[in-house]
Amino acid sequence: MDGDKTMVIGTNSLAYVIGLLWTFSAAAAAAEPSSQQASAEPKAPAETRAPAENLVAKLAQMEFPQVAEVIGNDVNIRSGPGTSYYRCGKLNAGDKVIVVDILHNAWAKIVPPEGSYSWISKTYVQLNPNNPKIGVLTGDDVRVWAGSDFVEPLHSHSQQVKLYKGDLVELVGPPDLDADYYKIKPPADAYLWVSMEQIKLLGPVSAQKPAQPPAEEKTQAAAAQPSSSAKPAAAAAAPTQPAQPAAPQPEQAASAPGTPEAEQAQPAQPAQLSPPPAPSVETLAIQKCTQLKAAIEEELKKPLPEQDYTAYKEDLQKMIQTPDVGRAKLYAESLLKQIERYELAIEVHKQLQQQDQTLQEIRAKIAAAHQTQRERAVPAEAKYLFVGTLQPSHIYTGKVGPRRYVVMDQNKRILCYLLPKDPSLQPKLDSLTDKIVGVKGTILDDPKAMIPVVLLEEVEAIFE
Repeated sequence: MDGDKTMVIGTNSLAYVIGLLWTFSAAAAAAEPSSQQASAEPKAPAETRAPAENLVAKLAQMEFPQVAEVIGNDVNIRSGPGTSYYRCGKLNAGDKVIVVDILHNAWAKIVPPEGSYSWISKTYVQLNPNNPKIGVLTGDDVRVWAGSDFVEPLHSHSQQVKLYKGDLVELVGPPDLDADYYKIKPPADAYLWVSMEQIKLLGPVSAQKPAQPPAEEKTQAAAAQPSSSAKPAAAAAAPTQPAQPAAPQPEQAASAPGTPEAEQAQPAQPAQLSPPPAPSVETLAIQKCTQLKAAIEEELKKPLPEQDYTAYKEDLQKMIQTPDVGRAKLYAESLLKQIERYELAIEVHKQLQQQDQTLQEIRAKIAAAHQTQRERAVPAEAKYLFVGTLQPSHIYTGKVGPRRYVVMDQNKRILCYLLPKDPSLQPKLDSLTDKIVGVKGTILDDPKAMIPVVLLEEVEAIFE
C-alpha cells in the first residue's frame, strides 16, 4: 500500500494538495508553543485556495529532518521515490519515521527504519577473523544497494551510497559463505522512501519534546507539594494508604520544624555536568588511521622516485601490536596492504629504469658494432686514393729534394708517388714499408708526370 499514484501538481490534483497542506499546517501547529496548542482547532489555511506553487514554497521553508507518523497499515517502504521501485519492507499505523526530504511528487525520503538492511559485494569486503560481523572495504567506489526480501541482491538496482577503501561495514546476521553479497546495516547517507499519502508530519526533530520533563519542572512539582502540616488531610483523602505514615519527601525531611513553607520550596540546584569520558583506545587508533590514510594519499601524489612510506609503515605496525585497538587493527592492516602495493610499484619502477639504462648501453654497443661492420664492408678502394704495397723510392731518395715513397700493385707496378705533406709522417711511412696500405691526400697537378704524385695527408695499414 503506497498510495501508488504519482502526484502531478496542477488543477486536477488540487484536492490532494489541499489535504497535504492541511498536514503541513498540523505539523507546524505541533511545533508551536503550548499556549497556541491550547487554542481552538485551527481552521483550514487560506493557502489551500492558492495555486499549487504554495506547496513548493512550504517545502522550501520546511525544517528537516521531520518526525512523521504512519497513518495506514501495510504501507510499503520503497527503494526509490515511486511505485516502480521495489519494496524494502512495510510500516503500520503509529510507526514513527524520520523524514530528511520530500520530493515534489509527494514521496518522503526517510532514514531506514529498524530492520532495514543493504547489500554489498563480498569482493571488496575483508572480514575481521576475530569479529566476523565487521568488514573493511578493500576497494574504492564500492556500490551499496537497497536490500529487500522480495528482490535478489543480483537484481537490486537502487544504489544508496558508495564506500571507499578503509570504510567499515557491519554485517546483519551470520555471513552466507556461498552468496556473492553481504547483508549489512544501512551505512550513513543511505535512505529509503515512503508515500506522503501514508504519513503525517509531526514537526521537526529539533522541536520534539523530550520524553522526561526537565529538572526545572521537577523542582516546581516538588515545591507544589503540601507542607508537613497538611499531611493528615492528605492521609484522610487517601484511604488506600497503609496505616503507617508514609516516609517524608527528601525536601521535607531536610527542612527543620517551624521553617516557613516558602523556604521549604527552594529550587533544586542544577546538577553538575560531568566531563565527557575520555575517548577509548580504539577511537584514538581509528582517528590515527584516518590521519595516516590522508598522509598516504598525499604521498601517493608525488612522483614514484620521491615516494617514501617508511614512517607510515612503522606507525601502522606499532598500532597493530597495541592491545585494545579493536577495529583499528583491521583498518591498519588494510593500509599496510595498500602501502605494500605502492612500494611494489616503486620497486618495479626502479627495475624498469635500470633495465632502460642497461638497454641503452647495449644499444650503443650494437650501434658501434654495426658501424664497424659497415666500415669493414666498404671496399678499401672506396676509402683511399690508392691501395698497394708501400716501398721507398729509389729515385727520390732525399739527397736532392724531399724523399718520396711509391705504392705498387701486386704486379710490382708503381701506382703513385707519395710526397709527405708533413715531415712527421716520415717515421710512420718507414714503419709501414713492405705492407699493404691505403693512402689519403691530394693528387698534384703535374701534366709532365707520367705517374701520379700524391701530397700525402694520411696513410693506414690495411693488412698487417
